[in-house]
Amino acid sequence: MKRIIFMRHAKASQAKFHQNDHERNLSETGINEAKTMAKFILSKGVFPDIMLISDAKRTQETWTYLNDVTQNKRSKFDKELYLASSKTIVKKLKEIDNILDSALILAHNPGITDVLNEYFKVNLDHMPTCGVCCIWFHTDKFENILDCETELAYFSYPSKINNG
Repeated sequence: MKRIIFMRHAKASQAKFHQNDHERNLSETGINEAKTMAKFILSKGVFPDIMLISDAKRTQETWTYLNDVTQNKRSKFDKELYLASSKTIVKKLKEIDNILDSALILAHNPGITDVLNEYFKVNLDHMPTCGVCCIWFHTDKFENILDCETELAYFSYPSKINNG
C-alpha cells in the first residue's frame, strides 16, 4: 500500500509592489494554518517518507512548519511543481522510489485540485489554502497509482478543524 498526502500551501500575503508571485511569503493567517495542519497530519499517524515541494517561497515556508512536526529527512524542492499541472504532479508521484511507502506533495491550485478531481475522483470545487487530502493506493509501486484501487483516508483544511 502506498499513501500520498496532497497539500496546498498555506495562505500567502498579497504580492508587494514589484514582487513576483513566486516570491510571496506566508501571511500571519498562513503561518497559523501551517501549524494547525502540521499537527493534524501528525494526529493521523501517516508520516511522509518523502516530501515533494514546489520551490515557491510560500510552499517552502509551509514546509518549514510541517517539517518542525514531522522531522522529515527526505524533502525535495522542485521548480517544476510551481503552478504544476495535474499531469506534472502525477508524473512526479510516479517517479518516487518504491522502497518508500508514503509521500506528501506540497504545491498550488489549480494543480492540486485538478489532480484530485481528474485522476482520483475526489470531486472537489477548490482545495482551500493548507488543505490536505490523503489517499491510500492499493499497490506496491508508485508508478501504478493510476491503475489500482484507491481509498480516501481523509480530507481537511484549517477552518474545518478550527470550527469543529
